[in-house]
Amino acid sequence: MDELNSIMLGGDAFITKPYHTAILLAKMDSLLKKAYPREQNTCLTHRGVTLHLEDSTISRGEESVELTKKNEVKILYYLFCHAGSICARGDLIEYLWDNRLYVDDNALSVNINRIREKLSCMGVQDFIITKHRQGYRI
Repeated sequence: MDELNSIMLGGDAFITKPYHTAILLAKMDSLLKKAYPREQNTCLTHRGVTLHLEDSTISRGEESVELTKKNEVKILYYLFCHAGSICARGDLIEYLWDNRLYVDDNALSVNINRIREKLSCMGVQDFIITKHRQGYRI
């Protein structure tokens, strides 16, 4: 009866005790998605370079280069979202791999260099700037 009354009074969800943690978290996630819908921005642009999330490419003018979905898109997405700011290496590593302990620090450098090569093929130089002992900035 309490559950019926709460829904009739405008409640979105009713959780009874004892509750299951996974169900509680799922309901909270569902309510947060309804309250704060994410924007579906599929293109980000900075300094003439456009990141296309829907097909994992970057473009400048008519030229376009394909990126690997796993890391290159995620790195550029993070940098585009923080354009103008220095992104610490540790923050990027944590964003990419969720845990700094199991990743070789050189893995990020290799991915950044691959992105730079792809940008260079399109004639874009110095798009990703390394800030010594701080991180990267676009």
